[in-house]
Amino acid sequence: TYFGIAGAAEKVRLALAMCDKTFEDERIDFQDWGALKETMPYGQLPVMNVTNEKSGEKQLFTQSSAMLRWVVQKFDYTGKLYSTERMMKIEEVIGLSDDMAKAWMPCLYLSMRHEIFGYPKEWPEKAEVVQSMREKFLANDLPRFMNYYSDALEKSGGDFFTGEDVTIADLQILPQLKYFTLGVADHVPADCLKAYPTV
Repeated sequence: TYFGIAGAAEKVRLALAMCDKTFEDERIDFQDWGALKETMPYGQLPVMNVTNEKSGEKQLFTQSSAMLRWVVQKFDYTGKLYSTERMMKIEEVIGLSDDMAKAWMPCLYLSMRHEIFGYPKEWPEKAEVVQSMREKFLANDLPRFMNYYSDALEKSGGDFFTGEDVTIADLQILPQLKYFTLGVADHVPADCLKAYPTV
């Protein structure tokens, strides 16, 4: 269960698809979230409802990274999505992806909920500050991480981040990079990754 966007749930959806596991993809409207928030563990999404096929017992899972690893541990019979042999490299690349997400988060949330950063509700400079932060991200952070990603791909010896096979590292990074090409974030042009053909 998640909003009608890729966001944090997409890597889990991709893992389920890669494992050829059918699932109900429940999307909720942002306008309905206020009423649902208090009913969710930790007050956040995504969540994953799992029914035990034998006992019928239902469990509610939270935290997208935990869901991702659970799905591949349980349903990836090839053992390639989270290979024991490549685990350290997989986790290293995921950590790099997490670092990029952390670098972007202030640029995102300042435009949505600036008050959590200590700014007053009425803040005339908001649009100007958000634009400045996003432009600095594009000028500094994005090239840095794209160079890291390009280097990792070139050294992997395959088409994916840790070699010839898709892993959960690729499933996490794919929606992350796709977001930056959609043109949905103000001041972030859809061709911002054009300079990085390896990625």
